[in-house]
Amino acid sequence: MKAYDRISVDQWFLAVMGAVVFSLALAGMIYSTRASLAARLACKAQYGLPPASVEQVLDACRKAYSLYPWNYYFTIFTAETAYYRASDVTGEARAERLRQARFWCDRGLYQNGYKSQLRRLKTRFLWEASPLKAIEYWKAYTDWQFWEPHNHATLAELYARAGEFDQAEQSLKWVEIDPVSHKNARLTVEREKKIWEDSLTGKSGGWGE
Repeated sequence: MKAYDRISVDQWFLAVMGAVVFSLALAGMIYSTRASLAARLACKAQYGLPPASVEQVLDACRKAYSLYPWNYYFTIFTAETAYYRASDVTGEARAERLRQARFWCDRGLYQNGYKSQLRRLKTRFLWEASPLKAIEYWKAYTDWQFWEPHNHATLAELYARAGEFDQAEQSLKWVEIDPVSHKNARLTVEREKKIWEDSLTGKSGGWGE
């Protein structure tokens, strides 16, 4: 190979490597810019003054997701905001907020299927259709993160609401390592048991009716 041929090959190699490095740098800059803009939208929606309305939060989340679809913390915030503030309105407006809450909950679970906030919200939606499915869903999560007392406390409450008080008592045993959570869960289970017993005797309406 002649000297000028070798130089030409070396130049082409350097040119290709330079193009690769430039492309990677450009992609990184675009990525960071999109992530930064999405973070600003999320921050404004969560902490801005005056507080954002539900519709403003939903709009910000859509825009942020289109820029950077990996921020599941903002997805959690959006789903919970739509769900817990659905009771602020009535009729079609309430139904739409619940629909949005369900949508962003499912989208968040697609991003990260093991965030407790999203799992808990999904359990609430499942309960409306089938308490059994809701319990199975939350139990699967509890089995995965077994040593978290709050998970067992929630499972005990679900069992109690479904009238499965023996199962609730079994779950409560795993909450004893956290006295505060155990006390609160115990009170909830006893309250649900009282509601259940009153409904059976006809003193009041209950979950089974």
